Amino acid sequence: MTQQKILDVAIDCFGQYGYQNTSLSDIASEIGIKKPSLYNHFASKEDIFFEVLNEVTRREKDFFCNQIHFAQDATIKQRLENVYQMYIEQMATSKEGQFWKRVTFFPPEEFSDAIRQKFIEVETIVTELLRPIFQQGIQDGIIRDLDIETLTSAFYTLIDGLFLEENFYDVDLFAKRQKASWTIFWLGIKHPGHKED
Repeated sequence: MTQQKILDVAIDCFGQYGYQNTSLSDIASEIGIKKPSLYNHFASKEDIFFEVLNEVTRREKDFFCNQIHFAQDATIKQRLENVYQMYIEQMATSKEGQFWKRVTFFPPEEFSDAIRQKFIEVETIVTELLRPIFQQGIQDGIIRDLDIETLTSAFYTLIDGLFLEENFYDVDLFAKRQKASWTIFWLGIKHPGHKED
């Protein structure tokens, strides 16, 4: 057993059940060890949670950093939609995404500041993906000449709404809402004079 194995299991447990509803015994049981063995690697459940938070942040930042040059030859609309789809898929299907949703929707009070700080770190990486696309789109007359912060704020608000909806709708209906939301978002930021091919 390694420390990494503990973190991997703890990400799943905290993501599925939340911090309050996950015990050290739960984590140990999932690994197949006895609870005291955890103390060879971590002093407490709090220590495990902080390490999990750091680990998930690192993984998410690495994932999005690796996408910075993704589909550079696509159109502005395609590049934006690629980021949109990639972000939603990562948050909807990965265990890291499940962890983020759990701890941001239901943050343990004692960790709320740390969670907010780490989430902003990840969001900053996504903003670095979005910024040059928005800038190029404005420069080429494809996107309305709006402040970049306004555009990124609208993008994140759209994503946040979909995260909430994902908890209530089945896969097919969620996909329809996801597509409809993107369509309205694009119509809202597209420059009125731009004619799409």
